[in-house]
Amino acid sequence: MDALDHIQNLWAQQQPDLDTSSMALIGRLQIVHKYLTQEMSKTFRQFELTDAGFDVLATLLRSGAPYALTPKELLQQMLVTSGSMTSRLDSLEKQGLIHRSIGAADKRQREVRLTKTGKNVIEKAIKAHVQTQQRLLDVLSTQEQQEMIELLRTFMARSNQN
Repeated sequence: MDALDHIQNLWAQQQPDLDTSSMALIGRLQIVHKYLTQEMSKTFRQFELTDAGFDVLATLLRSGAPYALTPKELLQQMLVTSGSMTSRLDSLEKQGLIHRSIGAADKRQREVRLTKTGKNVIEKAIKAHVQTQQRLLDVLSTQEQQEMIELLRTFMARSNQN
C-alpha cells in the first residue's frame, strides 16, 4: 500500500459512495511527472539551462543545419505562448547561446539561430538528457516501457491530446 492507496481508503471511509478510482491513476501520473521533471531539471542545470531554455536549444538543434528557425516556427514546434517565448529567447541570447537576426530569406522576419557555443552546449546537454531518461526508465523492462507507450498513445489519441 502506498500513500495514494491510503488516501483512497480514507475517502472510502468518509464517503463510501464516492468513486475515487481515477485518483489512483491520475495521482500516480502526477507524482511520476513531478519526479521525472525534477530529475531532468538537474541535468539541465549542469549546463546552466532551464527546462525552457533546453527546449528552445533542442528544437533548434533538431531542425538541422543551419540550426535556425523563425520565432513563429519555434512557437509552432514548442506549443508555448509568444510572451514566454520572448522571455526564453532573451535569456538564451544573454547567455550567448542563440543569436537573433534578420531572416536571410525574408528581411521582414527575424531568425533565431544557435551560436557555436549554443550548439556545443546543447549537443552535450542532449546526450546527458537521454542518459538521464534512460536511467529513470531502467526501473521498467523494455516490454513494460513499450506497454506504457502504447497505453499512453491510446489515451492521447482518444482524448485528442496529440
